[in-house]
Amino acid sequence: MNVLALSHSNGIAARISKYLDIPLIRAQRKKFPDGEIYVRIPQALDDTTIIVQSLEYPQSENFIELLECIEAARGLNTQRIITIIPYLAYARQDKRFLEGEPITVKIILKTLESLGVDALITVDIHQERSLKEWLSIPARNVLPYKEIASYFKNKLESPLVLAPDKGALKRAKLVAEQLNTDFDYNEKKRDRITGEVTVLPRKINVENRDIIIVDDIISTGGTITLATKSALENGANKVYVACTHALLINGALDRIFSAGATEVVATDTVKSPISKISVAPTLANALKEFI
Repeated sequence: MNVLALSHSNGIAARISKYLDIPLIRAQRKKFPDGEIYVRIPQALDDTTIIVQSLEYPQSENFIELLECIEAARGLNTQRIITIIPYLAYARQDKRFLEGEPITVKIILKTLESLGVDALITVDIHQERSLKEWLSIPARNVLPYKEIASYFKNKLESPLVLAPDKGALKRAKLVAEQLNTDFDYNEKKRDRITGEVTVLPRKINVENRDIIIVDDIISTGGTITLATKSALENGANKVYVACTHALLINGALDRIFSAGATEVVATDTVKSPISKISVAPTLANALKEFI
């Protein structure tokens, strides 16, 4: 068995290799002058190969690299391929919002399956139902709630875990259970006269409490910024923000800190200045179900 690290494994492949005592191989990658991606696996593979690649920016290039390595692994006669994609790009394009749009996550998943991937593990996919809907191979979505909770354990006073909206409530609940505290989610309200949008916890008072806002993705940071500002305006002591995938588009981090956040942290599924929590232990445990 081998672990194959691609160019955007973000150190996760090496950590998995160490945790499970499996040899690590690093794939070679370069770009031709015309922009085409070239890869090579520099040594023989065992019967089972675990390929690790995050589909962070540049998403499409990293996806092509992954596909090339899957095909190359088959060419080296590996019998079983388990693909770990810590961040699965295009997962938010999971339905046709307008006529004529593609379901892009379907394209990603079906392509992996048709090329011969035997099992897939990802982290905190936007909608877990996408794996069930578009794959017939074994697939697992893991949530890094234990790691996030461990990062904050014993750091906060009277903590309250908040989801920025109802869709993120499951993540907040799981983190809160690890911290043995309560949780809630924010509801948006718009003033009919001024048009001003505010977000407030549905039931629980935030006054004099340390708040952890937990979400899957921080992209532009707009929702998190609004949630941070509202919590502080309503008497929260401090606000901490945690996410799985820190995309941080267009000054998102500056925007969140300007709203008053004390700290913003993320996992290492995507490279970022706040990626302080590793998902490798969770992924290594998930792998035990497949190997």
